[in-house]
Amino acid sequence: MEYKDLKRYQYEKIIQILCQYNNIDENDIIPLLKDKECKYLLLLLLKSNKCTDEIILEEIMPSKTKTSIKYNFKKAEEKLYVNKDFREKYFEIQKIIKEII
Repeated sequence: MEYKDLKRYQYEKIIQILCQYNNIDENDIIPLLKDKECKYLLLLLLKSNKCTDEIILEEIMPSKTKTSIKYNFKKAEEKLYVNKDFREKYFEIQKIIKEII
């Protein structure tokens, strides 16, 4: 498996895990992106697993620009620092991802 394919697999696996956690169909990522908390979790999980390739992120989130993705990364990090429930959810999902990937 090529490095590029391996990275794409990581992106897809993280999305799949987050969708399962939120009971969302993994083939329909739009509801995941409409919910701010889910979108922020996705971005933080991708970042913590070194999945921040801008080209792939734009493919995953076609309605987002590079600027809006960077802004959402910043907002997600702020929420992680401020919101205890969000932080607990993040670490719970991160633990699941580490076991699988």
